[in-house]
Amino acid sequence: MPFSRKAIPPVILAAAVMMATPVFAQTSDPAPRRDWAQYYLARVDLDNKGYFTLEDAKRYASAQFDRLDANHDGVVDHDEFVASLKNSIERSNSSDRKVRLERDLERRETLFHTLDQKGDGKITRDEYLAATAQHFNELDADKSGKITPQELRAARHGL
Repeated sequence: MPFSRKAIPPVILAAAVMMATPVFAQTSDPAPRRDWAQYYLARVDLDNKGYFTLEDAKRYASAQFDRLDANHDGVVDHDEFVASLKNSIERSNSSDRKVRLERDLERRETLFHTLDQKGDGKITRDEYLAATAQHFNELDADKSGKITPQELRAARHGL
């Protein structure tokens, strides 16, 4: 049955939309997500070498220390160390997210006490950077002076 003149434009539009749908479906797929090791590496390896060195790790840790030291007194106390997570917990609307953040807070509490080598309730830049160097050496399984994504993944999985 032939189409009336008034029906042709909507039919053409519908056909065009139906033909383009597979193209939209292909282009609307999200890009593949980088794994956590690649994400971490990108944050530490500013030169895009594909690995990071102890100097890279210390530079990153020093900037991280500066962000944690909210009052800029040269030390990070317990409240400064956990402040961002506590704020995230308070702002969270999702109970699942809140539970995950509370577990993260427990881990951060433990980390604070590990980093506070003197037990004085404060972490100095030197303590923070010493812990960074120790952690780097633990991660550098082949003792090459370079941490690769493979070494990060292996350490995370206890291999």
